[in-house]
Amino acid sequence: MYLTNMNLGQYIPTGSFIHRLDPRTKLFSFILIISAIFPSKTVVGVIIWAAALAGIVAASKIPWRAVLQSAKPVMFLVIFTFLFNFGAWYFRTSNVYAALYESLFMSSRLMILMMFAVMLPLTTSPLELADGLNELLRPLERFRFPANECAIMIAMALRFIPLLMQETDKIIRAQLSRGARLDQGNIFRRAKAFFPVLIPLIIIIFRRADDIAVAMEARGYDGGKGRTRRRPLIWRWRDTLAVAGTAAGVALFLALGL
Repeated sequence: MYLTNMNLGQYIPTGSFIHRLDPRTKLFSFILIISAIFPSKTVVGVIIWAAALAGIVAASKIPWRAVLQSAKPVMFLVIFTFLFNFGAWYFRTSNVYAALYESLFMSSRLMILMMFAVMLPLTTSPLELADGLNELLRPLERFRFPANECAIMIAMALRFIPLLMQETDKIIRAQLSRGARLDQGNIFRRAKAFFPVLIPLIIIIFRRADDIAVAMEARGYDGGKGRTRRRPLIWRWRDTLAVAGTAAGVALFLALGL
């Protein structure tokens, strides 16, 4: 019930090789990995990407416990994917084993993809992630796309996820101390019982958003016009090697049809 042991979006500095990579390298590599995981159609391909994920976690020096705790909030998507695909395949084939195989394959692929996504905020600080997104989206500014505002919005969302989870945990504890039964009854009763948690949380979110808007206006924030960085992004040889290695691995994976 408590959410204090979940650290989704919380940066964990370890000084590893992965942490020292340019955020643009990690973002571009993640895009390449997504392009290879989605078309994967074999069990061998899923095993290869699971092994690659294990290697990245080991290289980042982040404990598996922290990675799995970060993935907890998105596990419901994996469970929903498994149940939906199992029902769809069983309705289509009336074969339990075929439905179980397909649903496990789809949910495993989604789980690996989400684990790769979780590694981004774990190995990249929100400020670096915002700068990297801004640089990648900057070519779209010629089409009047607000690249800087979009990057800041995503970085702030990642930054405040742990804080909002802490606030949610405080509200749940307060409601339980008042005799609320949030973990009893069927799914409809539990959903109805969470309204006393949801309403205060929405109020807190709007208050925090208003405070942030006032603080940014007081500091003269006006998008990315004339804005400089305290730590400019520097592309190094290790970033070139990382992107080249990822691109080569993805190209080989797609060429083999795994």
